[in-house]
Amino acid sequence: MKRRLRPAFQLHSVREFSDPLPEVIRRVGAAGFEGVEFAGRFRDADPDAVADALDETGVEPVAVHAELSAIEAAVEGENDLLDRCETVGCDRLVVPRVPSWYFCSRWNVRELSYRLTDLSHELDARDVDIGYHNVRNDLWPFLPDRVTETLERSPLPAGLATYASRGLAEFGRDDRNRIPDETGFWNLVARTAPDDLFFELDVGEVYAAGFDPVAAFEVVSGRVPTIHLRDVAPTGRFGAYEDVERGTGVVDTGRVLSAARRAGVEWVVYENELDAGPDEKLEDGAALVRQFFDDESAASASEGGASPTVGSTR
Repeated sequence: MKRRLRPAFQLHSVREFSDPLPEVIRRVGAAGFEGVEFAGRFRDADPDAVADALDETGVEPVAVHAELSAIEAAVEGENDLLDRCETVGCDRLVVPRVPSWYFCSRWNVRELSYRLTDLSHELDARDVDIGYHNVRNDLWPFLPDRVTETLERSPLPAGLATYASRGLAEFGRDDRNRIPDETGFWNLVARTAPDDLFFELDVGEVYAAGFDPVAAFEVVSGRVPTIHLRDVAPTGRFGAYEDVERGTGVVDTGRVLSAARRAGVEWVVYENELDAGPDEKLEDGAALVRQFFDDESAASASEGGASPTVGSTR
């Protein structure tokens, strides 16, 4: 399935702006973005003023990033997150990450899948969908069950299991074009229904896990309405990756967008966590819009491009 991709901006990227959130929305709209994705400041801003800014600019609310515990609390009426979403017309919540422990074994993933599915059913009453945003360790291989059980019972640091999974990822990966079924990411997709959970695929995190994002698109095709787009490059230290200036790392934007169309993606969310000023990030985002979104045919021209080597700079 192919569709027109629309550019959105992750507002967490410009959290340093001192302007009120409605004014930030106006600036993002003026830069050419059709949508915004909310994060931390959304919980403190005046929702009516935010709604007015959206109406004035025509910018659409793509989703709200919120911690899993905060969404659960909202369902119980312990905070006003859902009321805020209703006020601004946003019908998607995205869990940005969960403790890495959930992805160390298939049993832990099963527990997470139950938790997310139950929450999805609760949110149905408010016509809100819930999604999960992947991070790199979600695509690292499971530890053997006995190892996981031993680590859980031991007084060793809780993060040790994550480092062990990372080591297995570096030394055990043999195919970068296929997401193994012995990973938490694959299992979370398999254990949840499309109507219960969507995925927000972070392309940079997939690269940082050592995989071609096209392979991840194939796993979540049809249930990935949004993606995060940023650039990363290997540091040369034990398979580690770092954020880099767009166009200088391993992310082939044109090829990623082609795969996104095929997977049914609607929104491409620009994200920038570099140590740069918010004005500079907004300018870079505007340049991305001009290059790939102002003329849809320019993006389509990249269809079928050659695959870069994952883990190499370009």
